[in-house]
Amino acid sequence: MYNIIMETPRLILREFVPEDLAGLYRLYEESDTRYIEPLSKDKDEELEKLKSYIHYIYGFYGFGLWAVCLKEDGRLIGRCGLQVEFIGDQGDYELGYMISGKLEGQGYASEAVKAILEYAKEDLEAPRVVLRIHENNERSLKFAEKMGFREMGVQLEKQPEIKLFVYDL
Repeated sequence: MYNIIMETPRLILREFVPEDLAGLYRLYEESDTRYIEPLSKDKDEELEKLKSYIHYIYGFYGFGLWAVCLKEDGRLIGRCGLQVEFIGDQGDYELGYMISGKLEGQGYASEAVKAILEYAKEDLEAPRVVLRIHENNERSLKFAEKMGFREMGVQLEKQPEIKLFVYDL
């Protein structure tokens, strides 16, 4: 059984389950993954990571990166959600998103991100959401701007190629 977090007109955002592993590998094969952490080549190892994430992250925080699925057929088409990250000394809710490269340009990322920003505001009462984007990831930079994120003008000491963005809620 899936724990559905939210629904939008075309999407269901739900917690991942171990049975999503094959769909995650398909998602990564269909997408540009240069700027995100890759999945392990060892599927058993990745399954253990997924189970651990489900148990510890969802169990502790009650949120995390969620499966983005089409309402029409339940197919996994992405991952999107919030994680607690420390940027400098401050803990923040950080947005992460990825939609299948085969479905880019159809508005699914915008739909999912809008719902997650609303969740951050209403359910978590977050003052802001942050986003880290590699300076060469032009698609994501344009998307962040389109969604209303603004560049923070702060540079990470250990990752100077990463740009920080903020969305005030």
